[in-house]
Amino acid sequence: MEEYKVGEVFQFGKIKLKCVEAPSDCTGCFLLSFAYCLSCIGECNWNKRSDHKNVIFIEVKEENNG
Repeated sequence: MEEYKVGEVFQFGKIKLKCVEAPSDCTGCFLLSFAYCLSCIGECNWNKRSDHKNVIFIEVKEENNG
């Protein structure tokens, strides 16, 4: 499965998510309530990622400049 890089923004259904470095756990992750989040987004645990970083996925809100 694809691995999102730290700082990468991507489309997840109708919302945008950003991959950000995390201290150690899933706190603050948009996908925390998903039962099988790894099967829909890829690895977030440092020991299974190529960059050896823990990450979470946060929602990116579009700014309304109107």
